Amino acid sequence: MQDREKAFIRALVRSNATFGIGDDGVEISNFVVANDAFFEDVHFKRAWGSLESIVEKCFVVNLSDIYAMNAIPRFCLLMLTLPTDFKEVGKLAKIIGNCALKHKVKIIGGDTIAGDKLHFSLTFLGQRQKSRILTRQSIKKGDILGYMNPSSVLTHTKTQAFGKNTKILKTALRFHQHRKIQSNTRFAKPILYPKMLLELNSIARAGMDISDGIFMELPRLSHLNRLGFKVFKPKGDWLYAPEEYQMLYAIPKNKLKKMQNFAKKHRHSFVPFAKAVRGKYRESKKNWHT
Repeated sequence: MQDREKAFIRALVRSNATFGIGDDGVEISNFVVANDAFFEDVHFKRAWGSLESIVEKCFVVNLSDIYAMNAIPRFCLLMLTLPTDFKEVGKLAKIIGNCALKHKVKIIGGDTIAGDKLHFSLTFLGQRQKSRILTRQSIKKGDILGYMNPSSVLTHTKTQAFGKNTKILKTALRFHQHRKIQSNTRFAKPILYPKMLLELNSIARAGMDISDGIFMELPRLSHLNRLGFKVFKPKGDWLYAPEEYQMLYAIPKNKLKKMQNFAKKHRHSFVPFAKAVRGKYRESKKNWHT
């Protein structure tokens, strides 16, 4: 799928009909606009959790893209596909409404259609801050790359720790086709910390939301910035875990201590793992969902 996705995007860009492709979202006027799909049997299985947990993850997955670019989510367009035998329409509408209120977002429109499975597609509009928009570009040689990781029991360290999602996803696909998965894990319930993200965004040179795994994100950053990356942290699950929805930051080396202190204040750790160098970054490991 990943090769087909790359081929499609490259062909679309060559058509000269695109604008702003390559970041978590795109800046238009005073807003950042981002869209993500959340489809049954592609991104989730209904047996894995309650409707509440499915909707919450759907929102968080999209909201993380807005915060990643240093914007505040304000409005949402909702596209919803309802299975023809779905009998909890009223309940689902209430859950979606409550979730939007929780995250201080107004639903301003969209579309609802009938289909064979439960599918969501959310388009969020985030109001940009007075400070700059944070993009994936602008990394410079010598910059330090790092990711965020909870570091206190108050931030659910054991279940929300970075790098566990590969094991959880494989277990879910193998043994939980028709039953619930552990509900407090980061895979089932990613938790956002907007206040922390907006503070750290002001320090970073570049940043992005980690959705496909760091090993997939590094080649994209390498291509955009025309730089390579020297990974100095031993490779492990942290490199390959998908659907973390934590931030990957690039910062000037002289701001490392400041970044770590800000993260610590929010009971997180900023974990440096690579340095930007001349060249290109390549990773031979296949994408987890191919």
